[in-house]
Amino acid sequence: MQNGAFFDALFKDFWSNIDRKRLLTDEHSMFGDASAFDWLIDTVKPTSIIEIGSWKGHSANYMADGCKRNKLQTKIVCVDTFLGGPEHWLLPGMIEKLYRVNGMPTIIDRFLGNVIARGNEGIIFPLTLDSSSAAQVMQHLGLKADLIFVDAGHEYNAVCSDIMRYQPMLAEGGVMWGDDYQDKQVADAVHDCATKLGVPVVVFPKTRKWIYLNNTLLAHGLPAGTDLRSSFEGWVHP
Repeated sequence: MQNGAFFDALFKDFWSNIDRKRLLTDEHSMFGDASAFDWLIDTVKPTSIIEIGSWKGHSANYMADGCKRNKLQTKIVCVDTFLGGPEHWLLPGMIEKLYRVNGMPTIIDRFLGNVIARGNEGIIFPLTLDSSSAAQVMQHLGLKADLIFVDAGHEYNAVCSDIMRYQPMLAEGGVMWGDDYQDKQVADAVHDCATKLGVPVVVFPKTRKWIYLNNTLLAHGLPAGTDLRSSFEGWVHP
């Protein structure tokens, strides 16, 4: 595998050394738009995936299950601090969702527990850094990905930063895509970065998932109802 040096450097024996005593499963999830995940896994047939923003691992586990269904030997790197964002620390009732112990959020225990419960250890690996630091580590170690899923910060500058930092890590024919097109800040960032990169933007049918269109996807053929967009204006949430 071309990414072997990355996994050897950071994740050799990772799952065999996990302390499983305090791990938990947690079915509460914001996961949705499964059809977009299914189509991209079936179309791209990725052997390497970067997910930027993972939380409890539900979308990563869904992608891992899809890769197993396609009999792919895929590895998924999940970039997340697992410490929550400002909303978890500031909004009423949200800090309890961090499940803090001695002041430290323990979301990582639920992420790992969910991965094990789905039988996806050895496929999914958490890189517990902010997205900017993680990008530096990945680039230094030469990681390339067939799919890069952007679902971390939702402010305009954060989304732009993630897209532009991670786009160079796409493998040849690889696809960048992401969540939350219904959020205008996210959508505006997606379109402004697309203009800089010279790529078209589509929204997958009946979802809030945006995709940067490339020749790999065009050659396969797009599903009926795929929405080619030049801006967020006029978009209607399904």
